[in-house]
Amino acid sequence: MASIQANMLKFFLRMRVKRELTSNAKLVRHLRSAMDTKLFPSPLPSGVRVRQESVAGVPGEWLEVADPRMTMLYLHGGAFIGGKLATYHTFCGELAKRLHARIFLPDYRLAPEHPYPAAPDDAFQVYRQLSADLQDNEPLVMAGDSAGGNLTLVTLLRAKLENLPMPVCALTLSPGTDATGTLPALSANSASDSMLSKSMIDRAVDIYLAGADPTHPYASPCRGDFSGLPPLLVTVSEEECLRDDAYRVVHGARQAGVTVELLSRPDMPHIWPVFHLLLPEARQDMHVLVNFVERHVGDGRPKNRGKRLRSPENKSASKALVD
Repeated sequence: MASIQANMLKFFLRMRVKRELTSNAKLVRHLRSAMDTKLFPSPLPSGVRVRQESVAGVPGEWLEVADPRMTMLYLHGGAFIGGKLATYHTFCGELAKRLHARIFLPDYRLAPEHPYPAAPDDAFQVYRQLSADLQDNEPLVMAGDSAGGNLTLVTLLRAKLENLPMPVCALTLSPGTDATGTLPALSANSASDSMLSKSMIDRAVDIYLAGADPTHPYASPCRGDFSGLPPLLVTVSEEECLRDDAYRVVHGARQAGVTVELLSRPDMPHIWPVFHLLLPEARQDMHVLVNFVERHVGDGRPKNRGKRLRSPENKSASKALVD
């Protein structure tokens, strides 16, 4: 059963974010109004500082602790249309503090002003630069939520194609991985999802792709070849529209022999782990995210940097279910 806080948050999101709108332009205005303002306080945890910088020409923010032992690239959500870095200070700051990490949040270009492939191009260029700048013994981790989860997987597919080093692992929180609009949960969960609906997602994808092929793996990464990708942790709510997007990733990773873990909860809003300050479930699941990264970072030295991670010893996915 969901906590009182989760039920209150779902009610708030349904009132503030979820809308059935009649045009793409109205959706852009609404999402930017809802996502580009601080809906909730997002203070930095103690011991974490924020610093503005550009990486590979993409502006962004570093969330840093003293003497970090790893680097994380975190790609924010917002339906490829909106999203403010400041709303991630609490969640990503907590990750930075617990993992003793420095985390770069790129302010990648957004549609409709900059449609596909602007966002994946920005994400990939940042990844390429960070990977090149790291010392050989410094682990690199990737993470992202919703649209940022899409960009995380697309970046991994592109990095593999260009034979760049893989990160030690990657986190995707409620990733949007299919742009064709054909997965069953998109319609089946349109009413139960407290933040998004099928029509909102269909319009956002239309705005983002601007006529590009929705079946291409760089638009729909669940259709890509996952072989050689690093260990993945995927989170999803059973009631959200993107439920099947997440399960398609888990299935594809399992089939490719990639180590993958699924963190699934009922009665949670989309990207619930991001609401770390508000939800007891998110605070509980922070331990799952941190433990996953720490297991794969190990002693702080990256494994198989510059090589594909074939994981021959583990051909099946492990599944972490939290009730």
